Amino acid sequence: MADNLQLQLPRPLAWSLYFPNDDYDAQNRRAVLIRGLCQFLSSPSGAPFLSGAREIRGRRGLSLQVDFVALRDASGSADLNEALYYAPDDGLACLGAAVCEAMFGRGRRPVAQTAKPRKVLIRLVNRPSGQVRIRDLKSDLIGKLVTVVGTVVRMSQLKPLVTSMDFICRKCRNVTNVDFPDGRYTLPSRCEGEGCRSQTFSPIHSSAISVDWQKIRIQEVRNRDKHDEEGQIPRTVEVELAEDLVDSCIAGDIVTVVGKVKVINTEPHTAGAKAKGGQRAHCLFLLYIEAVSITNARGQGARQLPDVAAPFRACTQDERPRLQAPLATIPPPCGINFTHRDLEFIVKFSQVYCGRQLQMLVRSLCPSIYGHEVVKAGVLLALVGGVRKHADDVERVPVRGDLHLLLVGDPGLGKSQILQAAATAAPRGLYVCGNTSTSTGLTVSVVKDALTGDYTFEAGAMVLADCGVCCIDEFDKMHQEHQSLLEAMEQQEVSVAKGGLVANLPARTSVIAAANPVGGQYNNGKTVQENLKMSGPMLSRFDLIFLLMDKPDPEMDKKLSEHVMSIHSGAPDRARTAKQRLLDCAPARDLLPSGQGGQPPARLPLSERLKAQGGEGESSHMPVQLLRKYIAYARQYVHPHISREAKAVLQAFFLHLRDSCTSSDSVPVTARQLESLVRLTEARARLDLREVATEEDAQDAVEIVKEALCDKFVDESGLGVFKRRKGSGKQVEARRFLGALARHAQNQGGNIVTMSDIYSVANEIELQVQDVREFVDQLNEAGGILFSMLPPLHEVCAKSRIAQIPWVFKTSSIFKERQLVSNNENRALAKRALSMCPQRKRAIGPVL
Repeated sequence: MADNLQLQLPRPLAWSLYFPNDDYDAQNRRAVLIRGLCQFLSSPSGAPFLSGAREIRGRRGLSLQVDFVALRDASGSADLNEALYYAPDDGLACLGAAVCEAMFGRGRRPVAQTAKPRKVLIRLVNRPSGQVRIRDLKSDLIGKLVTVVGTVVRMSQLKPLVTSMDFICRKCRNVTNVDFPDGRYTLPSRCEGEGCRSQTFSPIHSSAISVDWQKIRIQEVRNRDKHDEEGQIPRTVEVELAEDLVDSCIAGDIVTVVGKVKVINTEPHTAGAKAKGGQRAHCLFLLYIEAVSITNARGQGARQLPDVAAPFRACTQDERPRLQAPLATIPPPCGINFTHRDLEFIVKFSQVYCGRQLQMLVRSLCPSIYGHEVVKAGVLLALVGGVRKHADDVERVPVRGDLHLLLVGDPGLGKSQILQAAATAAPRGLYVCGNTSTSTGLTVSVVKDALTGDYTFEAGAMVLADCGVCCIDEFDKMHQEHQSLLEAMEQQEVSVAKGGLVANLPARTSVIAAANPVGGQYNNGKTVQENLKMSGPMLSRFDLIFLLMDKPDPEMDKKLSEHVMSIHSGAPDRARTAKQRLLDCAPARDLLPSGQGGQPPARLPLSERLKAQGGEGESSHMPVQLLRKYIAYARQYVHPHISREAKAVLQAFFLHLRDSCTSSDSVPVTARQLESLVRLTEARARLDLREVATEEDAQDAVEIVKEALCDKFVDESGLGVFKRRKGSGKQVEARRFLGALARHAQNQGGNIVTMSDIYSVANEIELQVQDVREFVDQLNEAGGILFSMLPPLHEVCAKSRIAQIPWVFKTSSIFKERQLVSNNENRALAKRALSMCPQRKRAIGPVL
């Protein structure tokens, strides 16, 4: 009875649109599938699937995005999945015919009864059953419908693709329409006119039907949890976009492509094909994907914070394995999907380590490198970043939220390992080496397509790491590339104008770089800029600059050697004990004045809290997979704002820096430093998954900035001087040496120092000169030191405070004067000394 009823059903209106060369048969498997889908789509349950149809510009057609999983579960049709697997062209055509019948069929909708049926292009999304890796696209998948995820690395220009055209017979003037499948130009085999078998035709160009066409190249997203992919070249595949899919992505985007695997023979059309392979070239093909749909992760950035506990409250213990499935197959901008179990872990972690999340995260980042807790905290803040402002406001300039961090120091201190750990822990991270990278490799390059001859964009590391982290090692070896990074690090975009192409590509990337000083060892007598030979504008782009110094410490070196030997001996208990010894041995560094009137802080400093030993179970670290999920969750769902108390702390510290840098030779402190403080405070709140940045977050950010400032502007005595230190290296060494010598004399309770004291001070501050005696003689000739008449003694007298170098010296043993004198007075006293002792005259020049 049911079969007779089906035989009486009329032919679908869109049958000729999707199957023009096939006759309709009610018992055909395609007709059965169309009737089943049409019946569901015409019901109230299927109406929501038809609401997303939209017009295709320039064509009398529609485009409809269909969620495959939702349609399969709601309709209960098992034939659709089989059809899409074995015959994807027929499966998509049946689904399109069913949609067209439901929208324009007789009696379906009163408004659409008189509407002319139009072809509906199905954009199928969310088909996890066909998801494969790009490196697994082999010959057995030709003609199959697959889902691939990758990063767009190259884009071509948009071109018109002719899909059909009319040809007129030169003999009988009969017109024949010819379709061009896959864009292959084909002439009619013979004339279809009655009694005419001519094979000579002329194209009618005005009848050509064309669609927009574009080709992109996507590169696989490497799974950093699988070690079998290490050392392998990332695979790429070409993807063809047509009609409404063009211009749906740009270089650097992470996209999910659902499409059909096809092949194309390109060798016979290239020059020198015979020389390359002769007849064999006709049998060589290239795999490519004809896109059915493309989903850009860029549009998935603004998501609502999910209720992570709801799924576990609503399910039993037996149902929890299903919660391991991803919440969505569309990847977010970071390229990571969250399962319900991932969200449950994040909730439990925040509850168990409430208030101590940063301590656990620091311990989990690069656990093989112990120490540098504040540096690791700065790296974690750079991984999560701050909040980007005015991103969607076209009338205001966007303010970047990404943090930039630079590690400078002697070789062998673990800078490269910290960078590699940061790239691994980042949801979207790239690690490149400066001495093997070019400016175009870091930003964007323009290449010429070998087939079409057109110039196309090819994204570099900064563009590929958009919405992520780019770790650059050996940053000091790429001076020529620094200019190309200035725009990308501040404006967060890359402007290119080459080969007739002008574009701005996004590069919203945090840069974590590592550099070695010139000569292999950091010179304390020179500034960071002089040690790296790096421009000031480039250094100003970094929010934090940490110096890692290799200073001899017998006790620390002994504990460190025990720790390294315990790790290599395979003794975890000994390694854990050695680690705790290292934490106990590492001295806490005195920070700069906090501006709190000398009162002790209400809580421990950040460096002490990071070194503190937690309770039982806190000595272990978090696996890198969970650390990556935690950071991705914080970046995607947590967008904190700064409280009033935190604003007050940041403002007070900024004003303190401005007051400390009022002289002409001071390090400039501008609004860029204040913006860095704001970003650090927001990142500190993000690490604790809080929507409000509190006063404690601002204090932690200030302490991290102080630590970085200490590294740059605190000498061996622990005194902070916010000075630019102008001049050459010898002048800086002279100021540093004279300051240390004056402090040594003051500590001794007098102004007289011996020559042995001079050598002792020079060794203590590691004076960077070849000959100390010659250096002291030069200072004496310049008026910086005055030799007394009793040879091994020199008397020292300071002109002003230690922070205001230069220093002036005089001989009070002769004149019995122990007060501060000016330069002119010092010259007069020197003349008197020489007149009293003519047998020991020495030339005395101007004071430094």
